[in-house]
Amino acid sequence: MLRRDFLLTTAALSAACAGRERGSPISGPQRGIAFDGYDAPMPTADDFLAIRALGASHLALFPFGYMRSHRDPEVLRFSADSTHWALTDEGLMRMGHLARGAGLSIILMPTLVDFLDGHWRGEIAMGDELDWSDWFTSYEQFLMHYAGLGARMNAVGLSVGTELRSTAHRDASWRQLIGRVRERFHGWLTYAANWDDFESLAWWDALDLVGVQAYFELGDPPHGDDRVGQLMAAWAPTRERLARLSSRLGMRVLFTEIGYKSHTGATAHPWQWDIAGVPDPDLQRAAYEAAFRVFWREPWFAGFYWWKWRPQGHHDEDYERDFTPQGKAAEDVIRRYYLSVV
Repeated sequence: MLRRDFLLTTAALSAACAGRERGSPISGPQRGIAFDGYDAPMPTADDFLAIRALGASHLALFPFGYMRSHRDPEVLRFSADSTHWALTDEGLMRMGHLARGAGLSIILMPTLVDFLDGHWRGEIAMGDELDWSDWFTSYEQFLMHYAGLGARMNAVGLSVGTELRSTAHRDASWRQLIGRVRERFHGWLTYAANWDDFESLAWWDALDLVGVQAYFELGDPPHGDDRVGQLMAAWAPTRERLARLSSRLGMRVLFTEIGYKSHTGATAHPWQWDIAGVPDPDLQRAAYEAAFRVFWREPWFAGFYWWKWRPQGHHDEDYERDFTPQGKAAEDVIRRYYLSVV
């Protein structure tokens, strides 16, 4: 059980956060879905109406950028003739228009793809201070483009970065960047910290919400036992750490991404993207249920963005084992909580 001396009451937390979460209601969690339009059919209005019918209130869209290597200081946007339509400005604007028409609020999550040299986006490594200065200048141009696009789309929220661990200690550079973003985008801001380094960020106070990519390792509960209970117990130390951080900062915590594949072993290392194991939709269901039971009614919790939802129920060869909850038992869990009154 969490200690009372570091938990904020609902009223105290609302007062502490008042005015910080622009465009986001203080009174309850965001009921989010992460929308993956890449390499899938163009969505229709029915796709977003179906998401709204789940009880969802918010939709995350993902503009992607890239670097030629993890040591190259230039951050680039994909051009319209070299990428899928969903990554273009026109594609993002179209999806935003359809989503808003369905009654969904939009957030943008600009993200750098992992590098062709095999490195993760959190392993950016410049050679010297001049290269770091060039990197932040280039990243600012990338981010400001999407801050402007978000303003045009009437997005309510924007992440200033995703899992950029090796850059995060450069406090002054990030604070300067965030200040410039605020000049162009007037919704709330967050940063999507990796699940294993969210406590190390020194500039959370420059933002409005603590964002976490919530792929925490929860172990592998055996089939047939009380999977939900075991997963809830595995969440307990992390819940305490998140509650302490929220109390210390006076800010709510948002799971900018959370998700589980529907195969055996998926909760042991949820951050692993490779498909492995045999189909196990019950494990995915139990993982969704446990997360909702642990966090949904916490006053310091700002909501979930479940990875991932595909246009037109797009299925590939890995559908039975991949992250999407569509057409699986996990979808029913989302619907039950998102449509409930809390």
